[in-house]
Amino acid sequence: MMEVTSKTNQENSKALPRKSSSMEQQVWEACLNTIREKINPLAFKTWFSPIKPIGFSGSELTIEVPSQFFYEWIEENYSSFLKQALKEVIGPEARLMYSIVMDKSQGRPVTIELPHQNAMNADFISESRASDASVKNSQEFQRNLARFETHLNIKYTFETLIRGDCNSLAVAAAKAVAQSPGQNAFNPLVIYGGVGLGKTHIMQAVGNSVRENKLSERVLYVSSEKFAIDFVNAIQNGKIQEFSSFYRSIDVLIIDDIQFFSGKEKTQEEIFHIFNTLHQSNKQIILSADRPIKDIKGIEDRLISRFNWGLSADIQPPDYETRKAIILSKLHQSGVNLDEAVIEFIATNITENVRELEGCIVKLLAAQSLDNKEIDLHFTKSTLKDIIRHTAKQLTLDIIEKAVCSYFSITPNDLKGKSKKKEIAIGRQIAMYLSKLLTDSSLKTIGLHFGGRDHSTVIHAVNTVKKKIDTIGEERKKIEEIKKRIEILSM
Repeated sequence: MMEVTSKTNQENSKALPRKSSSMEQQVWEACLNTIREKINPLAFKTWFSPIKPIGFSGSELTIEVPSQFFYEWIEENYSSFLKQALKEVIGPEARLMYSIVMDKSQGRPVTIELPHQNAMNADFISESRASDASVKNSQEFQRNLARFETHLNIKYTFETLIRGDCNSLAVAAAKAVAQSPGQNAFNPLVIYGGVGLGKTHIMQAVGNSVRENKLSERVLYVSSEKFAIDFVNAIQNGKIQEFSSFYRSIDVLIIDDIQFFSGKEKTQEEIFHIFNTLHQSNKQIILSADRPIKDIKGIEDRLISRFNWGLSADIQPPDYETRKAIILSKLHQSGVNLDEAVIEFIATNITENVRELEGCIVKLLAAQSLDNKEIDLHFTKSTLKDIIRHTAKQLTLDIIEKAVCSYFSITPNDLKGKSKKKEIAIGRQIAMYLSKLLTDSSLKTIGLHFGGRDHSTVIHAVNTVKKKIDTIGEERKKIEEIKKRIEILSM
């Protein structure tokens, strides 16, 4: 039997089970014994019980997880426990391979390398890549990549980024920068906007694209807070020269949330000199902030001037169509389908924050894994009640009008106008019918709302729609669909 090694064999001998089983099962059970002690029983049962060990060779363990969403959740929430357990059971050279079950039929393996230390940043490297991907780069370039920690999230790419009117300028500029970093007018590229709108995703997509296309290996993403902390530590440890030299050696420097530099005079001075060196060397600088640069108090004028040398692009809260596209993209990545009413409910109620949209999907899928229930509209409302805080709206004619216009892809002006085109006329009649059915509005009020029509027109519309519902099944389905939209809009 192959020996399982670790830093301390004596410590691990008690962890390995002695019953007869496959080697991968023994190694995995030993890891579970370590992990079980560190997380609550419910979380352990939910996220670790479904995992199956399917292979062990040398220092590499392969485990199978049931979905892409499952893999992402484990990596985001429990990867540190997994890595520590594997190091204890297998040893410092341990490697973990995920096999992700796609559509319940075919697994897709993903290699996860356990961390080794980076001397400059004193942080850990943890890289994830498709094991069956072709080798795109030279061996030397790959070795350099392994030695340099970028702090980029591999999930933040242009392929996973949803582009809409809210971020079109920022995305277009970012793609231009990714194609020729430091060689265009967008240097620095400053992206600003509120919390959770996707600034970090866009910036890191540039870095990942540069690395993927071998334009540079020295790409660094760092938060302004980490930069400031590392700068203070460098001063205290007498390593300011090493700190400065490291940052001046970067080809693409990405700094997040520069408003954090406000009032930090020494840090701003260091940024000033690093900025000058990089810019003069045609190295790319990408910055983000929560507001326009000129509105950040406590930033030196000379820095503001330099930050404005390139392009500043703002990001606005996403519109309804973009929010819906973001939800659909996240579901696709997770290998999950949801009912249209659920998607519309989330897109309608989460309006300001992309991160909250993704958080809703994660919470829904996690709750579904725990409760093993179908994700319908009722389940969604119950699960997301803490995220979507809303007061019940009184159903108004405006809400009905909006739902009907959305269904027929027409405008309120069409609905209230004099056009007799079939689709518009039918939409107008249905709007009047639902207004009479679902509200206490008088016939006169309904008629006035929909283009100043008299009460007899409303009566005719109501009777026409009633007759169609009684005799045409498709018409009944149409009304029910519009009612669903009204229900979502009235939440």
